[in-house]
Amino acid sequence: MEEKFANNILNKKLFEKKDKLLLAISGGVDSVVLAHLLNKLNYKFDLVHCNFNLRAKESKLDEQFCLKTAKQLKVKIFIKQFKLEEYCKKNKISIQMAARELRYEWFSELLNKQSYGYLLTAHHSDDLVETIFINLLRGTGIKGLKGISEKKDDIIRPLLIFNKQEIESFAKKQNIKFRLDKSNLSTKYERNLLRLEIIPKLKERHPQLEQTFLKNTEHFIQEASIVEDYLKYKYKKLVSTNSNSLKINKHLLNEETHKETIINFILKPFNFNETQEKNLINSISKKFNTGKGFLSQTHQLIIDREYIIIKPIHKEIQNTLYINSINELKHIPDIAFSKTKKIKKPKKNELYISEKDLIYPLQIRTKKIGDKFKPFGMNVFKLISKVYKDEKLNAFEKTNTKLLINGNNDIIWIIGLRSDQRYKIDKQTDLIKLKYSAK
Repeated sequence: MEEKFANNILNKKLFEKKDKLLLAISGGVDSVVLAHLLNKLNYKFDLVHCNFNLRAKESKLDEQFCLKTAKQLKVKIFIKQFKLEEYCKKNKISIQMAARELRYEWFSELLNKQSYGYLLTAHHSDDLVETIFINLLRGTGIKGLKGISEKKDDIIRPLLIFNKQEIESFAKKQNIKFRLDKSNLSTKYERNLLRLEIIPKLKERHPQLEQTFLKNTEHFIQEASIVEDYLKYKYKKLVSTNSNSLKINKHLLNEETHKETIINFILKPFNFNETQEKNLINSISKKFNTGKGFLSQTHQLIIDREYIIIKPIHKEIQNTLYINSINELKHIPDIAFSKTKKIKKPKKNELYISEKDLIYPLQIRTKKIGDKFKPFGMNVFKLISKVYKDEKLNAFEKTNTKLLINGNNDIIWIIGLRSDQRYKIDKQTDLIKLKYSAK
């Protein structure tokens, strides 16, 4: 095993003797064997251990064992204890997902701060088979069939060419001591059920199961890369972005033959589920679904006239902003204040108003039902909602557009859009210019 391990590293150029390595160790047979192999071959490495305190006394014994192993191998070890249950509740995720997020976030931090070249994990071919089955059950598509990569970015899995039986046999021959995690014997976890019951049955008929999966993943990785390149090309064709939103061209998407796969690729980072994706596809094929929306845990999606618009969910401050003096008016976010004696034809994002027409306190707030004003150039009142419709504002713009309201409750300005006829300038004296500058 030692020779095969060394040759695999050299032939595939996984890492070199000069590289500074960080090995994630649990105390189990896989990571302990990997530590001993690295030590025998004189690679430079240190250990890192996460204590999630899930097994009370056993977790503490695992930590002590890892400390002892580090001392035995004369390497440094980093140990951190995590408040896993607290993190799960706060982020509303499973224990397994939380543990993964926390440990890899810490590993990444150590790699950067301590200048390690690579993180090593002790995944083996049995893990690969289990992961592919789990991905199939979760419906991850061709990307999930890739399973576990031997090398991806700064993470390397040098035991992936070995199965569990080979690793345990090596530990026994070399008299390598390790810790047994009894929770790995419980079939209440999906991975353990596959490991202990389902996969052994398959191996009775297919003894070379791991080798077959390893060979297949090489093909899956190439095929997934081709599919991803195609989807990235479609993304560029269909999607435009700015600082706070993403827009998908609704009509171009509707023309695509593989729109379900494309929309899954685009929406994946925004946590929308499969049902929402199907409903979205059905909605854009109909004429009268403008304004329909979907929510994920992190983002909001709105079907507009021309686009599907995606924005992060912000806890908007809906309280009215009160302005009690001209000095306060000078310091409104996104609005530039200046005094002028000359008036030019105002742009949409500009307001010219006489200082004497202002009645304090002024207000800045979003639209309420029934709000109306006299649009500049007109002598009749018009509902603000009708102005928004005429200006073809999308749902996000309607929600976020603010109004400047005088102390007598007159709406002076739909900020950045249109001013009120009642406050039209007659004389060019004591003028204030407000300019809306937000994107």
